[in-house]
Amino acid sequence: MDKESLVEEEFGLERAVRKTVETYCGAIHRGDTQALATVFHPTATLIGWDEGELRCVTLEQWFRFVDSIPSPASEGLSCEAKILWVDICGTAAVAKVSESYRAFRYVDYLSLLDTGDGWQIVGKSYHQYSELTAGGDDTT
Repeated sequence: MDKESLVEEEFGLERAVRKTVETYCGAIHRGDTQALATVFHPTATLIGWDEGELRCVTLEQWFRFVDSIPSPASEGLSCEAKILWVDICGTAAVAKVSESYRAFRYVDYLSLLDTGDGWQIVGKSYHQYSELTAGGDDTT
């Protein structure tokens, strides 16, 4: 494969990964667990610091939580999410995302795999900042 074809292939992979991450960002803003289920692998887990506690939850537990509260979109809040970077190696990828969700800012590290059915999030680790914490803006 020539160099130009390799570059095109890499851009195609990055577009596909970014599309999955963008779907995640939009779905969490809308509280849309059906859309979230399309981008997460069923065995995915989520782990991170949340309100001062280390939490590890299954996808099912997280979906129940998301379904139990009003979505930011339903409360008229804007979607503040930004993909900071994406790193891809073959069928594995990691994306770093900065997002606001309710009263907090989060930095998410999303692990993705090309499962044969497209790119899916297989794990999410995150850190939660208070919106009022100056350090919460240093997410690069």
